[in-house]
Amino acid sequence: MHDIAIDTTLPTPQAVVAPRLFTVLSGYAARNDFVLTLDLGLAGAAMSVPVTVEVGDSNARTATAVPIGLRASRHAGWFPRFRGEVRDEAVGPLESILRLAGTYETPLGPLGEVADRTVLGGAAERSLRTFLERLRADVLEEIARAELDVRRRAGS
Repeated sequence: MHDIAIDTTLPTPQAVVAPRLFTVLSGYAARNDFVLTLDLGLAGAAMSVPVTVEVGDSNARTATAVPIGLRASRHAGWFPRFRGEVRDEAVGPLESILRLAGTYETPLGPLGEVADRTVLGGAAERSLRTFLERLRADVLEEIARAELDVRRRAGS
């Protein structure tokens, strides 16, 4: 098992991000066609892996932290598995940070550990970073969509 914590900055206050974070993650969890790109680190090679996103139940959730799990939908034994949380943290009045923190397990035991550290050069961590950047983009898109809806209603 490997501990991981990855951050990305959002140009939006925490109070605006937090409710959208849960909305986006719930949308991921409801899909059966969610795909994560696994960067293999070999000559720009990558592969698309269908992923199941699991969102923790309401007892484990707070307004700013959502427990999640990520695992391959098919051939799960061949791909890393992640368990942790996505947290929205305030940086200032107009900025926040999304943090993905938890543990991931490389597949295939010691052989998978060696492959990830050497041949694949940390592919699992790069893939989690890609997931966080996609989540960031989708949260910002959800915020923009909500603001547009408010403007439309106000103009009606």
